[in-house]
Amino acid sequence: MRSPRVLLLIPPLTQLNTPYPSTAYLTGFLETRGIRAEQADLGIEMVLRLFNPEGLRHVFSQLRTHATALPNEAIRMMRAERSYIQMIEPVVSFLQGRTPDAAPRLIEPGVLPQGPRFRGRKTFPRAVSIDDRAKQWATFFLEDLADLVQATITPHFAMSRYAEHIGRSASSFDQIAKALAAPASLTDQWLLESFWTHFERVKPSLVGLSVPFPGNVYGAFRIARAIKQRYPAVPVALGGGYVNTELRRVTDPRVFDYVDFITLDNGERPLLSLIEYLSGLRPRQSLCRTMYREKNRVVYTDDPSSTDFTMNETGCPT
Repeated sequence: MRSPRVLLLIPPLTQLNTPYPSTAYLTGFLETRGIRAEQADLGIEMVLRLFNPEGLRHVFSQLRTHATALPNEAIRMMRAERSYIQMIEPVVSFLQGRTPDAAPRLIEPGVLPQGPRFRGRKTFPRAVSIDDRAKQWATFFLEDLADLVQATITPHFAMSRYAEHIGRSASSFDQIAKALAAPASLTDQWLLESFWTHFERVKPSLVGLSVPFPGNVYGAFRIARAIKQRYPAVPVALGGGYVNTELRRVTDPRVFDYVDFITLDNGERPLLSLIEYLSGLRPRQSLCRTMYREKNRVVYTDDPSSTDFTMNETGCPT
């Protein structure tokens, strides 16, 4: 029997300056059980594909193809294209903490192109340090670019959420299905390129998608759709905070065109029972807090003998 390999992913997007801990906890737990697990935050990877010179060149290149229909703010930013491309690496490097000495230069007049986010925000109280001023201006710089992408390239993109309106209004599966049927946007393409890099490296026997917020729903199903199109035999599991609340009573079997399993609440026991099932060590009817499709209807199963693990048994997040 092949040893299971699990790929745990956070789809875009959560807060970029705070790693979401779900995959770190689950990866650490699986390692204590001798199960190979890898994790990745595809949100930060997608954003970093945008916030670099090559990514911005792609954005501005797309804008030039329909320049006559652009908003005035976008046209003004296009005139500063060279400055945006020149400064994107120094800004990201500074915000990542790799070049703290860049702070004085970033607040010099004329160094950063200043779009709508800077309006009325160009002065600081004396008590604000140079470092904090630079962080704020660097953030405005990135937010201007994010707004540009949202207004012209794809309405799905925002700095800490991705197509959040789809997740918030998903009273039925229709809107998600409609969004997935549309052609992939530039940011979707970057998302999927990052995903396939991890997939081909790990060659997983199970992909787990952690969906904590509405702003992660579209990205999760976009990834799941790509898997089912290319590798339909690879099982996909969906879990996380959003799933625990909004998909707890899902009845639409179309959801399982994209994912094979939906797990609820604390993830350690359901995930381990799922791995045991896929390894031939547990019948499907004995899964823990898990939904799946059977004969075109949604089935929920929960083995009462499979209790949750204590804190001492879950290991350390990695």
